[in-house]
Amino acid sequence: MSVAANVAAVDAALFAVLAGDAALMALVPDGIWRDVAPAGSTRAVTIQLQTHEDIEGFRAPVYETFQYRIVAHVLEKSGGDADAAAYRIHTLLQDTVLAPIAGYTHMATLRVEPIRTQDPDSGDNDLRWQLAGADYEITVSPD
Repeated sequence: MSVAANVAAVDAALFAVLAGDAALMALVPDGIWRDVAPAGSTRAVTIQLQTHEDIEGFRAPVYETFQYRIVAHVLEKSGGDADAAAYRIHTLLQDTVLAPIAGYTHMATLRVEPIRTQDPDSGDNDLRWQLAGADYEITVSPD
């Protein structure tokens, strides 16, 4: 029976792909964060692990599926930059091989559900938090 790979390696590969892209970072210079961006951030991306499933076979994981919610949060009047960041995220992830992922072989990354919404800013009613991104499913096979 093989030992399961470290699932944090998938998180690390995902963060590396997004944070390593200059075009995305120009749109969201406050960075890529797990779950919540720091106070004071006005242009950031959050990544939240929604689900993880081990698919067993031969008494060991054959593959694992992760679902992440990846959302650009941009404080602006229109959604232009948030939409551009979401499109860039999609370009970086959809049908692209995530590599390297320590202990895994990447199989697929697919957008499951797009996200696009806005919330009023608590300090300035003329500004809106534009949120754009998607839920992505990443499937990997342990090495």
